[in-house]
Amino acid sequence: MGELAPQASSTITLVPQTRQTRPRHQDHPGQLTNGCCRTSDVGVSAHPKYDERTGELLFFNYSTEAPYMHYGVVDADDNLVTYIDVPLPGPRLPHDMAFTENYAILNDLPLFWAPEALAKGKYASRFYPDIPTRLAVIPRRGKTADIKWFEADPTYVLHWTNAYEEGDEVVLEGFFQTNPVPPSGGGSLYQRMFRFLDSNQLGTHLHRWRLNMTTGLCKEERLTDVTSEFGMINQQYAGRRHRYSYAATSPAGWFLFDGLVKHDSLTGSAERYEFGEGVFGSETAMAPRVGSTSEDDGYLVTITSDMNRDLSECLIFHASDVSAGPVARIRLPERVSSGTHSTWAPGSLIAGW
Repeated sequence: MGELAPQASSTITLVPQTRQTRPRHQDHPGQLTNGCCRTSDVGVSAHPKYDERTGELLFFNYSTEAPYMHYGVVDADDNLVTYIDVPLPGPRLPHDMAFTENYAILNDLPLFWAPEALAKGKYASRFYPDIPTRLAVIPRRGKTADIKWFEADPTYVLHWTNAYEEGDEVVLEGFFQTNPVPPSGGGSLYQRMFRFLDSNQLGTHLHRWRLNMTTGLCKEERLTDVTSEFGMINQQYAGRRHRYSYAATSPAGWFLFDGLVKHDSLTGSAERYEFGEGVFGSETAMAPRVGSTSEDDGYLVTITSDMNRDLSECLIFHASDVSAGPVARIRLPERVSSGTHSTWAPGSLIAGW
């Protein structure tokens, strides 16, 4: 689960209109940092977070060498303004992070490389159910000494949906894995491998953690019994209280998306749409309508691969009425591979658009 070898990815900036690579800034993550450190030694992990309101990019990285994790912030002018150690007990496999208006939230989860295998240069991830989940809350431009740790039930979380502040609490939502290491059950090599990406076998459910900054205690709750993963929100609500998230459902035994579900974190309800037999989608991005007046006033956009008709389409849904089905279909010139991650950026955030 997670990356199976040391993570080491540099960041690359593309010009949206031409897709040409921009020259790397010397203070961009992956290059010289703060005049003393090099994030390029350990790279930048899979899920940095962009805050539309501040223009900041928040990121983390990890490695097999102490302190095992770092956290950083790049400001709106592309300057690395924060880069700190996040000491861990040993090498870990974090995949995602979250943020609020004032904090970043990182994690130390009990699924990581077996130390005895790592000592021999081998990367074999194992789940340790007797070790608690640990969640780190850090002021967004804080220091190592400012990190506040919380303990929660052991699990692995591949993706978080959002976080926000409510009174004394930092509220975090993501997909709790009931069974991070499903039994192999035999089958082909691919079937045995896919069990680590099969939401049904992993038992992934939308979950909430409440981290009390005053008491240091964590309360948690399952938000739904619907199995899903790869959740997206209206990014205008990133780091602020949200109500809706849009996630993918999967057929048993496969790492494919056969439908989407709209989760209501307030009521616990779930509204679903299935693409149909042999049709698989991508992660579903939320595009707020220009001039939108509510959180789900906008559109859901996904790219599908139809194996029956050997074609791909871009499907567009009203976010307020997912079960009604797509309101538009755009035929693509070629069938594309079914995808995983996606994003949506309004033209107003892209210089020269």
